[in-house]
Amino acid sequence: MSNPAKEFFVPQNSEFPRCVDGRMAIAIIAWLNGLWRVEKKGAEAAKENGPQFLGASLLFVKVLQEIATKSLDEAFDLVEEASRNLGWGLQIHIDDHHGKHDFANMTDEEIVEIATRYDEGCGFAKFAWGDQGSEVVAKAKSRHWRIQVLVDEHKETRATMNNVVGQTFNTADAVKSNSAAFNTDAATAEEIFIELGRLIGDDKFAEKASEWNSKTFGVVVKTLKGIKTVVEVN
Repeated sequence: MSNPAKEFFVPQNSEFPRCVDGRMAIAIIAWLNGLWRVEKKGAEAAKENGPQFLGASLLFVKVLQEIATKSLDEAFDLVEEASRNLGWGLQIHIDDHHGKHDFANMTDEEIVEIATRYDEGCGFAKFAWGDQGSEVVAKAKSRHWRIQVLVDEHKETRATMNNVVGQTFNTADAVKSNSAAFNTDAATAEEIFIELGRLIGDDKFAEKASEWNSKTFGVVVKTLKGIKTVVEVN
């Protein structure tokens, strides 16, 4: 019999982080040749499985503020530098405003227009920065971080913390199988924490950041969907 905690785990196939969110992506907007453009949509966007972190790349901004007391601008600069050094992209997400935005039936121009001005939908951004969450998302956009668009309501029934490097959760397949789940790729996050610690000259940063990440993930999934137990995947 298969282990339910390990179902839907696959190799990471993208350098762009995703949020821990269990909703499926319908579009990806990127800054290409000096303009925002739809880079992927539909099935092509849904099958992209980069590593999952709280708020995608925003996790590392918040951790630098919390653990290293960096300003917001300093934190953004450091996350961008660490990501470049390790070969990771930078990404955030929005959503369809609970069905208000019908991205599946929009033109590319319409998708770009909404995705670049609508800054809501990331539960971690609201959890981490409160009323300023949308401003942090807008700041990431101003720095041309890639935008992933998620759709539908939260239907997650479980949460996993993945401790295997190079592996992540196949969100689209899980959603199609009515098995939506929150997942965070803790082992991959730790690699980025180590690089951030090196950049700021703090050899204890990664340990403290990993502890903060694990604890906060548990709080976030409970806050968003009332999930009380996080299952570790090794």
